[in-house]
Amino acid sequence: MWLITLNLPLALPWASLPDSLDTLGSLAAQLQSAITAAVSHPIRAIAAVVLTITLLQIIADLIKRALKAGLTFVLKLPLALSQWLWRRATMTPPTEEEVQISQLMARLDALRQEQDQVVAEIKSLLALPKAVSTDLATSDTIDSSAKANAQAMPTVATAKSQADFN
Repeated sequence: MWLITLNLPLALPWASLPDSLDTLGSLAAQLQSAITAAVSHPIRAIAAVVLTITLLQIIADLIKRALKAGLTFVLKLPLALSQWLWRRATMTPPTEEEVQISQLMARLDALRQEQDQVVAEIKSLLALPKAVSTDLATSDTIDSSAKANAQAMPTVATAKSQADFN
């Protein structure tokens, strides 16, 4: 078996960083210029410090909330999963009686909706002769027949519903 060797330079992540003493010296120079600016402009310095503290608090609060939400999720997950598995394991299929009851309830709901539509149509038909009588107030025959029909319809409907009810 032949081994192929390549002469590549090692890519160390710190190889491109300057020497630590140079870095420390530049940091000290930046700190000295920041202190000089703060002494010459104290209001700006106070505002910058307050802003920095506020931003650090906001970032810390966001980190705290994310950790809390993540830990809460991780800690609640086994309980929720076990509850879900328990419900799935103990769930019984619906009985024939339950299926029949649900079908009957669906039919009753459909009949109730149809009844509401019929009642709305009857109300609109009963309101129609009254509207015609107000528009054509000059014609006494139309007005009197419309009133007679309007009075007769509820009586017939009431008599029918009472006969069906008894």
